[in-house]
Amino acid sequence: MENMFYLLNMSVAGVKNLKEEVRLDFYKKTIDKNFNPDKYRIKAIYGENGSGKSAIITAVKIFQDLIINDNYLSESKTQVFLNEIINKSTQKMRFKCEFLVDAGTDNIVYNYLLRIGKNDNGLYEIQNEVLKIKNGNYPNKSYAMIFESKNGELLYVQSSDKKRELLEKKSMNLLSSYSFIYIYIMNFAKETSLTEVERIDKELLLHIVMCLTLTIVIQVYLGEEDQHELYFLRKRVKESGLDNQTLQEGILEYGESVNAFSSVNERMVDKQYFENYKDKIGRLAQFIKIFKPELVTIDIDAKERGDQYECDLNLNYGDYSINKEFESTGIKKLIRLFDCFVAASTRGIVFVDEMDSNLNDVYLCKLIEYFMYYGKGQLCFTTHNLDPMTILKKNKNSIDFLSSDNHLVSWTARGNASPESCYKNGMIEDSPFNIDATDFVGIFGE
Repeated sequence: MENMFYLLNMSVAGVKNLKEEVRLDFYKKTIDKNFNPDKYRIKAIYGENGSGKSAIITAVKIFQDLIINDNYLSESKTQVFLNEIINKSTQKMRFKCEFLVDAGTDNIVYNYLLRIGKNDNGLYEIQNEVLKIKNGNYPNKSYAMIFESKNGELLYVQSSDKKRELLEKKSMNLLSSYSFIYIYIMNFAKETSLTEVERIDKELLLHIVMCLTLTIVIQVYLGEEDQHELYFLRKRVKESGLDNQTLQEGILEYGESVNAFSSVNERMVDKQYFENYKDKIGRLAQFIKIFKPELVTIDIDAKERGDQYECDLNLNYGDYSINKEFESTGIKKLIRLFDCFVAASTRGIVFVDEMDSNLNDVYLCKLIEYFMYYGKGQLCFTTHNLDPMTILKKNKNSIDFLSSDNHLVSWTARGNASPESCYKNGMIEDSPFNIDATDFVGIFGE
């Protein structure tokens, strides 16, 4: 699939301590036929501890899981997680984003909205979901509705009356627990036996698939390995039974190009994709050698488990080898981030929480510099390390500051002032570092 996906902006409210809406803008210029994101592919989010940086990344993960994961809201562990993660006072979460699809001669802009809240039984459910579209070649174009669901009812869908009645009937009692995008792909796109009147609209299918593909090209790193079990997405797309084989193959091809369907961190690898997995481990070895030149190769310990291999990685240094789990925390972090780096360097959209943790400052800055000049996707990360500011300030709209009261400020040039000095000296709006060394006197003892 040749289409390029670009996340224009996103808004989050009701996650952790983010009571009020926080909006991230990745591209602040006017969207028109001259759209060019080359200088707007990277963003770092700074903020004091507890300001809500991780909450932004977590909201993206919830959005992704809700659309692509089977029975996400029906699982008790999800309800426990949401009960802990959604703001206690509002008990509602809101996620909204605008994304652009480069469809060759046209730029298509989509607007997606998701609201989650508690029902009368104290369980979280989907209360509102909306997808809109407009032509991105012309800045004054207004949005047209694709679909909207509210409180479990399909209020509108861009379709003929007869097909709309069928969609309403088929989605009844499901919209509180499942995204309409998921329902449509899994239940309608494969209905090849229906009459022509009952069959899906190709235009509606295309819009739904665009939103689904967005969730596929997004990768989220929250500090835990094997977060997504991404290989299952390939299976999900194939099981959807899309009657348009070319479209299905296009999704799979695009997903492969951004490293979405397989991961060097997956323990279970399908046999049919094992050769591809080995190639990726070879690239991983080349990557780690930059930081540890003495590395010879990375060996795969593969044990057969039916139609899969259970894989473990051992770093081979010639005279000895060591399992990746016993490597230094910095090397383990680089291994776990490798898939994200591959995606961000191609056409993926990547969110990384605390990218600086356990990484050497020099390595971190060189990696960021690479993505600024050579990356083809998007990379958004949270960090406390100030060193990357020196590099990031060369790009536009690449540094955001999040305050403890949910106010976000983007860095803009201020003469000769540097973002790091302004930040350290409390000169960023709503982000004063007003702590003095004397504040700790008497706390830790004489």
